Amino acid sequence: MAAGLLGCETFIALGDDYTQQCTTLTTVYRDADKDGEGNLHDPLTWCGDLPPEYVTNTLDCNDKSADVNTRASDDQCDGIDQDCDGKTDEDFPVLDCPIPINETESCPGRTACVGKDVLCYALFYYDADKDGIGSTPRIVDEPGTCAPPSAPEGGVWVQEGNDCDDTNPAIHPGAEEICDDGVDQNCNGTVGKVYLRQTFSQSVLNAGAAEARWFSGTNSGFVQAAPGGGECNGPEDDVTGTEDGNVVGVGLGACVPPGTSGELESPVVDTMGAPKLWLHFQEWIDFSPAGSFGAPPTVTLSVQQGAQRTTLLSLVKPGPTDTQPVPGWTEVKRELDTLAGPATSLVWSYESGDTAGWGGYAIDDVLLVDEACSVAP
Repeated sequence: MAAGLLGCETFIALGDDYTQQCTTLTTVYRDADKDGEGNLHDPLTWCGDLPPEYVTNTLDCNDKSADVNTRASDDQCDGIDQDCDGKTDEDFPVLDCPIPINETESCPGRTACVGKDVLCYALFYYDADKDGIGSTPRIVDEPGTCAPPSAPEGGVWVQEGNDCDDTNPAIHPGAEEICDDGVDQNCNGTVGKVYLRQTFSQSVLNAGAAEARWFSGTNSGFVQAAPGGGECNGPEDDVTGTEDGNVVGVGLGACVPPGTSGELESPVVDTMGAPKLWLHFQEWIDFSPAGSFGAPPTVTLSVQQGAQRTTLLSLVKPGPTDTQPVPGWTEVKRELDTLAGPATSLVWSYESGDTAGWGGYAIDDVLLVDEACSVAP
């Protein structure tokens, strides 16, 4: 009959006629809460397969709670070390919280866990250039108060941050972006790159360098309009205020006979990689008086990319109206967020209508950029 060896707490039975002493003993640890992690202070020396409720690690700092282990998140403000790293509540989320000033006003704050209490501390940003938006955040020392900290000499504390250049008061979120100056005035990550800029002059249409030429077909209804009204219903004044001779834009309407159609296409530009495209231009409309008859002229704006043309909108049907008897310039802004590409051009198309006497249309001061921005003075 097999018998155990003296001094061996465990043994493996190999048969009916002999036994073999364990050559390797393993220390295992109690996992009372069954979370897969053992209690360092409850060991057992063992040989063979693990007994129930025991593991080989000592990771658990509280074997009475399955919610406490190294895989847990310490995001509760309860003073308990949920993830067994020796710290408490370090993952408690920092959230926005308002601090009342009076019945109608409050200041912004951030939450913090102190002991088992969630407190709200006012948040300020140091504004070195005094443009109203700061860059360096600071949480005040006293919870529940909107009093700012003492400001270092030369700056102030404000409650709005994200200034990308706190040394220049013209640069901050919400500032006016200047086109093509290489500076990110509004702190949005782009610099207002200009892809196309055109103020019309005598040499624009079918003249000058090919890469800068605006193409107008021989049967186009687009002509260079002269100021002063007259038979072509041209604009009285140049919207740009520049001295560019008698040409102020591209005139339509009474400048061409009924049944004329055509288009004006800009130079081809590479807008690949632009996060968005913004088109700005000035349009001049001479609405026809009430009593005009027949089909009115129409103007549409499209984007051409290789063989693909995408119509953006019908710009105007200058039909009879009593609401705008005086022609005038209007700025048009259009976001083209899905139309960036390596070969992009703008196309104004025109149908003159079927009778004479309709109002005219003109464009000037065209600007294509990667964000809404203004031309530097």
